[in-house]
Amino acid sequence: MNHTDRPIPSTLRLEHCERAPADWESWLAKASGASFAARAGFLETVERVWPRARVLYFTARRGERLAGGVCVAASVRLGLTWARSLPFGTYGGPMVSADDPDPASVRAALARAFEEWLSAERVAGGEVVQAPISSRLEREAGPDPAWSALASGITTGQTHVVDLTPGAEAIIAEMHRESRRVLRQAERWGVTIEEDAKALPAVHRFYLDQAKAWRGHRPYPLAFLEALVRHPSRFARLLVARRAGRVEAGILVLSGGGESFVWWSGAARSSRQSLSYPSLMRRAMECACSAGDRRLNLGASGGLERLEHFKRSLGAAPRPFWVYHLRPRRDDWVFRVYAWLRATRRRS
Repeated sequence: MNHTDRPIPSTLRLEHCERAPADWESWLAKASGASFAARAGFLETVERVWPRARVLYFTARRGERLAGGVCVAASVRLGLTWARSLPFGTYGGPMVSADDPDPASVRAALARAFEEWLSAERVAGGEVVQAPISSRLEREAGPDPAWSALASGITTGQTHVVDLTPGAEAIIAEMHRESRRVLRQAERWGVTIEEDAKALPAVHRFYLDQAKAWRGHRPYPLAFLEALVRHPSRFARLLVARRAGRVEAGILVLSGGGESFVWWSGAARSSRQSLSYPSLMRRAMECACSAGDRRLNLGASGGLERLEHFKRSLGAAPRPFWVYHLRPRRDDWVFRVYAWLRATRRRS
């Protein structure tokens, strides 16, 4: 009898540690709810550029087999501990083996372990961003009850995802007619796309210029993005659009959990005229298919109808995700002063 024929233990063994388990990376490739943000490369980079943070791995095992996990970044500010799964606007939340016989029990066990830690650390707050779930039935069921119980409130978000199962050629052939026309026009105008990590400083300058108009956005430092691109796992790739040898735009595509994610970008104002961005998306799709990824995530649109229309024109469909806003596990004078200062700042 081989390993896959053995009965799967019904009991779960829970652990948490500050280093990724040895089987973590291989397990993520097929885990439901996994994304690039759970990869060791991303989390190691977070710790390097955010020295105050420590990353914790909560795991559930059936025997020796990894059944579920969740990553959390904990940080201390003004004497208060905050927990995020995960920081920098990325997905976190519970992940479960795609073939687990009882995924709900795994998520519930992880929630209990997380609650024990939150209470022991007297965490002041934070959030858990649950990645879009692969199963249609689980998506339709809404937020997970066990994780909802940890929160003071839940926010529903929406991302757009391209199903890569048909392959890049078939997906492009099924795109909206206007989208295909734009791609042909960009080719006639000499727009070229290539992977080029050395162009990151130029793309970052475009990004900083764009970010001036984004209220409440804290721009990512160049050092953080460089660390992602340089990571030896090569889970982060910078695709760059040029016209007449000049950088027009770039997108940073991060991969993990069978998904490529167009996570960050920067574009010159001239890129709209050269139609560079649709060409970058097509190349991201082609690269993801070549790598064997099952999905291309184009990210949230912030309620911008034009942006949502653009993503739909590329063959993307909306997927919900949920943000669990953690309720505070302390109510002493330190927390009350912090809450008062925060409320005062919001009113001003």
